[in-house]
Amino acid sequence: MKKIFFLLLCFFSLCELNAQEYTAENVKTARIRILGADFSYPICKLGEVLELQFDVLNDEYSSLVYSIRHCDCNFQVDDLEFYEFASGFDFSTINDYDNSFNTHQSFTHYSIKIPNEDLQLLISGNYVINIYDDSDRETPILTKYFMISEMFDNSKLEISVSRPFLSEYSFDNQQVGATIKGETAKISNPQKYLKVFAMQNKDFSTRQELEISNFSFNELSLKKNTGNNLFLAGSEYMFLDAKDVHFRALGIDKITFENNLYTYYLSPVKPVDVSYSFQEDLNGDYYIKNDKGFSMDLEADYIKVKFRLQYDRFSQNKIFLKGKAFEGLSEMVFNPENNYWEKDVILKQGLYNFQFVEFDEKTRKEKVLTGNWYNTENDYFISVYTKFLKDRGDRLIMYKTINTVK
Repeated sequence: MKKIFFLLLCFFSLCELNAQEYTAENVKTARIRILGADFSYPICKLGEVLELQFDVLNDEYSSLVYSIRHCDCNFQVDDLEFYEFASGFDFSTINDYDNSFNTHQSFTHYSIKIPNEDLQLLISGNYVINIYDDSDRETPILTKYFMISEMFDNSKLEISVSRPFLSEYSFDNQQVGATIKGETAKISNPQKYLKVFAMQNKDFSTRQELEISNFSFNELSLKKNTGNNLFLAGSEYMFLDAKDVHFRALGIDKITFENNLYTYYLSPVKPVDVSYSFQEDLNGDYYIKNDKGFSMDLEADYIKVKFRLQYDRFSQNKIFLKGKAFEGLSEMVFNPENNYWEKDVILKQGLYNFQFVEFDEKTRKEKVLTGNWYNTENDYFISVYTKFLKDRGDRLIMYKTINTVK
């Protein structure tokens, strides 16, 4: 009988709400995705093309360079030399850039395609790309993670998401598991040579290693007897429609022009924990669009958005604004003058998902303030790594994404 490994997700205990990536204050809208696929994860197979795009808010062009490093399965830079994972130049100048036009906020839009004529990646695994001002190659202004996978048979990795069996978790969590079949399942000592990770909705802060245990078909009951393989299910994200500065969409109180920026005052949100209702969303993601422009990269202007939350003023916990657009920007502050939790964020015109989240310092757990239901629609991404004695770095050998509804 072939060995099959059932992968149980370790309990998600949120240490911090921001991913371990870095973005300088004047760097905005940094996205790394498969070329031409707006909503893809930052991963592709060897030979395919990823694209990193970002803006630098400024009045004049700055010469920028980038450098890429190979990482272990935990996104810690490993000890591989550059020539062991890439060919080309260790530092390369970003030559694909253009200046904004017809915008109130001046910015330079940069783009990097990987691979390119200056750099080709040779092996699979996790990577980090650092962007530097050419005058200071020690301090990055932007750090982003991405992944490169080997070619594999997608049918050999199966993912399951279900309602937890234990009653204490069954109403607000989702239980994630995966099954590996084929040659990979024949690895001896998988606890040593095989590592599997899962994350929810492209959010690196949710990324956790899965526990691997051998089982036969009649041992699936392991899943029902543990509370260790859970994700907080959350609720559907709310929308901000900022595609047209002259159109006040749902949830926007008013739009004004202040300090050379259009400013969106959102309606205060009062969380109501009612029964679950499905609403099509972007699972925390966003896309850039100016309804009156032609080049979204260059003509979508930057705006100021004022988020307001009506919630317990005496809360001892931290309140965060959550979504892909708010990495490194998310903590809210209570304003005693109007009794709202507030956060001002500079965003590029487009359509955005957001949530309000409370983080309990004592339990180290988060709670989505608009509700947490086991049947919420979410994406889950599973990645599988190996590292044998002959390997210098962790290899990414397969991955898969599943949606709980689609």
